[in-house]
Amino acid sequence: MFILRDKDDLKMKKIYLICLIGMVGFCLATIQAIACSCYWKGPFLAVAKEAPLVVRGKILRHHPGKSPAMDVLVFETLSGGLLDSGLTIQMGDGMHCRPMLEIFPPDTEWILAINGPGSKAGNGLAISHCGEYWLKVENGSVVGSIDGDQNQVTRMPLEEFKNRFLNLHLKE
Repeated sequence: MFILRDKDDLKMKKIYLICLIGMVGFCLATIQAIACSCYWKGPFLAVAKEAPLVVRGKILRHHPGKSPAMDVLVFETLSGGLLDSGLTIQMGDGMHCRPMLEIFPPDTEWILAINGPGSKAGNGLAISHCGEYWLKVENGSVVGSIDGDQNQVTRMPLEEFKNRFLNLHLKE
């Protein structure tokens, strides 16, 4: 009788363990499900007009960790107001609709549309990944989805881009 009881206890422990593993798996799947998901709102020239701040700047350093961020030295403000030449921008952690730090290596130059729709800034500034809210600047040109489809990468001289961007803002 004791042997049978030990087998029943072992069987119950296995069932308990399987249920526990299942519940943990369900919880992890639920956390993944509440991670950011958004549709692509358009190319840079379409989405940047909704951002309160658009700057051209250089990535200085990354702050990885639980709340990843990057420091940006601002060379030029294309739209909005800015009181300082430095910004700290909150980046992607999987839960917010922001791009990951790795996209923006230190010492690279970018045009960034900050705090646009979907950016979920929280306590600071952020970039949304729900559209083309950033363009790389290299060799005097702007590169990315400037005014085309989601995966359509184009190159435009920086001065031509700035004129086009400013003309779009003046029309509003």
